Amino acid sequence: MDVKKGFTLVELLVVIAIIGVLVGLLLPAVQAAREAARRMQCSNNLKQMGLALHNYESAYRTFPPSSISVGWCCSSPSAATWGLYILPYLEQGNLANQYNFNLFSDAAPGRIAPTGGPNEFVATQTLAVYTCPSDVNTKTL
Repeated sequence: MDVKKGFTLVELLVVIAIIGVLVGLLLPAVQAAREAARRMQCSNNLKQMGLALHNYESAYRTFPPSSISVGWCCSSPSAATWGLYILPYLEQGNLANQYNFNLFSDAAPGRIAPTGGPNEFVATQTLAVYTCPSDVNTKTL
């Protein structure tokens, strides 16, 4: 009697089906873990911004202005926002040093630098700390 060793076609199909079911159950769990990690990173970003604001307050005994418009506050011609003032406390001191606060800004409302202005590079940077990893529409440094 000749005995053949190996898998039959039915056994092979059953093994492939079991592997497919296991992968189908595992992928949602992996995606849920990734999303939880993204939420944690977003929460950490908010914490870092809060710490940077408090460090700024410790250094200057006031929180940074929400924004500066010409003629509103601080005799500054620039249109800087709080996000710019806390850059040194977010380990972005080099980027903050590139911004010229003495430059007049004739930027459109909602922008801190006009298109093509010397401060445009700083104004157009999107830092990772200001975004959440789940936001797929952002390109960050």
